[in-house]
Amino acid sequence: MAGAQHGVVARRQLLEAGVPGHVVDMRVRTRRLLVLHRGVYSDGHRQLRREGHWLAAVMACGPAAVLSHGTAAAHWGIRDAPAAPVHVIAPRRSGPRRRAGVVGHRADLPDADRTVHRSVPVTSVPRTLLDLAARVRARELELAVRHAARARIFDLGDVHAAAARSAHHPGVPRLVRLLLALEGVGTSDLRSPMEVAFVQLCDDFGLPRPVANRIVEGVRVDFSWRGSTLLVETDGFAFHAMPTAFTQDRRRDQLLALAGYTVLRFTYAQVTGEPEAVAATVGTMLQRSWSC
Repeated sequence: MAGAQHGVVARRQLLEAGVPGHVVDMRVRTRRLLVLHRGVYSDGHRQLRREGHWLAAVMACGPAAVLSHGTAAAHWGIRDAPAAPVHVIAPRRSGPRRRAGVVGHRADLPDADRTVHRSVPVTSVPRTLLDLAARVRARELELAVRHAARARIFDLGDVHAAAARSAHHPGVPRLVRLLLALEGVGTSDLRSPMEVAFVQLCDDFGLPRPVANRIVEGVRVDFSWRGSTLLVETDGFAFHAMPTAFTQDRRRDQLLALAGYTVLRFTYAQVTGEPEAVAATVGTMLQRSWSC
């Protein structure tokens, strides 16, 4: 049993599996089982990895507990592992369970906010980010969000749903503000800064000003030029944060390619941080499209 659980096992699991209590006690006395927390043991013959210690902390807090906060973020691979302590959320009805090296939190999590990842019960990625948002600096939170987006384990719609379920969570305002900033959308002006930045880039480098949001072959495209088969699409943060958007955009690109158009995609970071390279690429492709 311990082998499938990163080398750890709870006393209640052994009893439920039919192992008599006196046998468990004997194994503890003979160090075949090493006590990690009250009622939680490790196989005495194996070295525990960090996942084993994390799972042991969860087991020590009860059967409905889950790994949470910074420790959950480390388990998801979106933040470096904190040295200590291990953070765990248990239901509010749980009695006091103080454990060495464990910080316990009380919350009644809905099923959508909890899951199992690599055999460890843990808060979902959206809930993990909400918990982080209430505790870490803005830059740390941004890095965690970006790591989650790159790993494709973060869906923007799921985050909004998690925020709606926990409207009074202290992390909601900070996380929502960050997502708006990453998307390039201000809270008072919903016009995309990406559109402004790309048009400004064209003006700065002497490129013909494009037409924004024109319908081409039944598809609304971000930028196009009259008489040219070149189209430019600009990908904001939602492009990375919404897995469905990735697939939909690829289908759009393929339909436009079948109709004879060339689609270039640029991120907000490219448009604002690498304007020379973007302008050179657009200029070259425009010339090619007009010479065909």
